[in-house]
Amino acid sequence: METEELGHNDGKDGRPAYVAYNGKIYDVSDSRLWKNGVHMARHKAGADLTDFLTMAPHGEEIFSRVKEVASLEVKPAQPDLKEQYREFYRKFHPHPIVIHFPIALFFFGAFMQFIFLMTRDLSFEKTAFYPFAFATLTVFSSVASGVFSWWINYDLTLTTIFKNKLYGSIAVIFISCAATLLHIFVPGVEGSSTAALLYNILVFGNVPLVFFIAYNGGKITWPS
Repeated sequence: METEELGHNDGKDGRPAYVAYNGKIYDVSDSRLWKNGVHMARHKAGADLTDFLTMAPHGEEIFSRVKEVASLEVKPAQPDLKEQYREFYRKFHPHPIVIHFPIALFFFGAFMQFIFLMTRDLSFEKTAFYPFAFATLTVFSSVASGVFSWWINYDLTLTTIFKNKLYGSIAVIFISCAATLLHIFVPGVEGSSTAALLYNILVFGNVPLVFFIAYNGGKITWPS
C-alpha cells in the first residue's frame, strides 16, 4: 500500500482507520482509542506513526493488539529538513529545558509578592519583581521553542491540547509584559494605588495560566 492510499484510510465517514509503523500497516478501526480516526486528540489515522512512537508512553508492543493488513510502500526518500531538526531536538531538547525558567520564576515572583503584601517589606517587593521580569524575557524563547517542537513533531496540528497551550501562552505574554511595563513606568505599584491593585492582579492572575499551560504540556507526554 502506498502512502496516498494509506492517507485515504483515515477512519472518517465510514472509512477504515489504518496507521503505519516501521513499514507495516495496521487496522485500528475497532480500537476505542482511535475513535473517528483520532488517537488521544492529536494523532490521526492514515499516517505513518514511526517517528511519533518514540515520544509515546508505550512501545511498539501496542500493535500486537491490532491486525496487520499490509506493508507500506515507501518511495525513495527526499532530503527531509524536519528530520534534521528532529535529530537536533532529540539531542538538545530545547523546549523542555527553557520552559522551566519562566515556570519557576513566575511562581517564585508571585510567592515573593505575596510575602511583600503580608509584611510590606520593600525588599520582598524588589525580590518579586526581578524574577518576574526575567521570566517575562525568557517566556519568548519558551514559546518559540514550543512552536518549533509543535511544527517538527506534530505539523502544527491544532488539537485541543495545542489550542490550550497556544492561547494560554499568548495570554501569559500579554499579562507578563503588561505587569513588567506597569512596574517600570508607573509609580506607586508598591503602594495601595489603582496601579498597585492592577499590578497584583496581573502577577497573581498569571500563576493559574502558567499552571494551565504546564498541565497541558504534561498531557502531551502522558496522555490520559
